[in-house]
Amino acid sequence: MKRTVRSMILMLATALASTVVVTASSAEERDRPSDRMVNLGFEDIVGTAPEYLDSLAARLDAVDATAVSISVGRTDWTAFPWPGDLGAASSSVADTGRDYVAEAMAALGTASDGTKRDVVLTVDVLLDRALQETPSLAGRDVTGTSSTAFASVSALRHGGAGTRLVRLAAFVAERYRPDAVDLTELMFDGFTFGSEDLRDFTATTGQQDWPRKSNGAIDQTNPYIKTWRSEAVADIVRKVAAAVEPFGVRAEMDVRSPKKSATGDRADSGHDYDLLLKQLDRLHVWQYVGLNDERAPRTEELASAMDRRAGPRMSLSLGLWSQDGIISAETFAAALEDAVRGGATSVSVTPASLMTEDHWDVLEAAWADQGSPP
Repeated sequence: MKRTVRSMILMLATALASTVVVTASSAEERDRPSDRMVNLGFEDIVGTAPEYLDSLAARLDAVDATAVSISVGRTDWTAFPWPGDLGAASSSVADTGRDYVAEAMAALGTASDGTKRDVVLTVDVLLDRALQETPSLAGRDVTGTSSTAFASVSALRHGGAGTRLVRLAAFVAERYRPDAVDLTELMFDGFTFGSEDLRDFTATTGQQDWPRKSNGAIDQTNPYIKTWRSEAVADIVRKVAAAVEPFGVRAEMDVRSPKKSATGDRADSGHDYDLLLKQLDRLHVWQYVGLNDERAPRTEELASAMDRRAGPRMSLSLGLWSQDGIISAETFAAALEDAVRGGATSVSVTPASLMTEDHWDVLEAAWADQGSPP
């Protein structure tokens, strides 16, 4: 009997010790997000010297980044020679013939210890030259003024702007075989009121005209407009997802953060999170603490709501911009800490071009595996 009791005690002690080890290990893992990405803007790769990419690679190693996002440009301003449309190349690409995307992937896609990082290639949906060359693609506001950056809903959903977007996404997926293609700046705000957009609105909603206020002005906050914009965005990204899927590439998208409630979304811009999650593998929610107003959800609160909604399929994107230029290193550190406290398993930092020495030090302290032996 004594031997049996002793055996039981030893077994219990072993089990408890294992539990403590597992619990401690789990707690240690929760101290930092499992997915840790640094975002490179167009300015981070195009026209830069090779040694700059080498320094970025060392930075990514130091902060233990598991992923990197690389801008490939826009459909009318690419960071690589696009055989389908050589006229779309940025001036730096046209002058040199360099493929800045391939160079960045080669330099940053693998850590110094041989560990592969996830590579996300980001397509900016805004336009510039295309709207100058083909003004009919531009969105219009309620006064009829054309946008200089945003395509209309109809042009992206059914027209030439959307066709080129799908072609570009498919091309970069096939050529570079990244882990994911991400769309950024795909949103509808004030420039969705042209005549062709009205036809799309009526076809989508069954309404005969724009919703109106008592004074006859268009009611831009009406739920019908939110629904229409959200269905249009979902339709656009569905086509992009279908175009990259044959190459084993995920489809992702940047979305605006909620204005007030952390459990809300931004359907007013076409960002109905639940609808988009039916079409995409992951959403990157912009949490730009330096630009948010006082009513916006706090980082911890937003991270918690995102985790409850879709877990790792929603990633928190911490932006460095502020009304005065760049958020302080202290504000950055607090945002990183709040993200983890809220349960965010996936966090990205954007853009690398705004990172100072102090910001990199903060990120290393937050992300680097402090338990690894020197």
